[in-house]
Amino acid sequence: MAKDLSIVQRIAFVCNGDSCLKKGSADTTTQLRAAIVAAGAKPHLHTVRTQCTDQCPHGPVVFVHPEGTWYQGVTADKAEALVSSHLLAGEPLADAVLYQG
Repeated sequence: MAKDLSIVQRIAFVCNGDSCLKKGSADTTTQLRAAIVAAGAKPHLHTVRTQCTDQCPHGPVVFVHPEGTWYQGVTADKAEALVSSHLLAGEPLADAVLYQG
């Protein structure tokens, strides 16, 4: 059964391009998804594994829609903080912000 996208509040796009993968983005993706499930927020939050986002020096990179916030250096150990701070509460994770749209 497909996810009901009409109730999704935020989408986290996680770069899984070569450079980010070498810096641990596969683990970041896994931890983000686990934290979303643990928070009971899976119906309202969505993650997408992307290819290269052309921000290689800043990886692992996560882009949050609809706010347009880009995060840098989002390793697995920062994933739960990103979920609780931004994805659930709407407060950017200040120490990892690369760009805010």
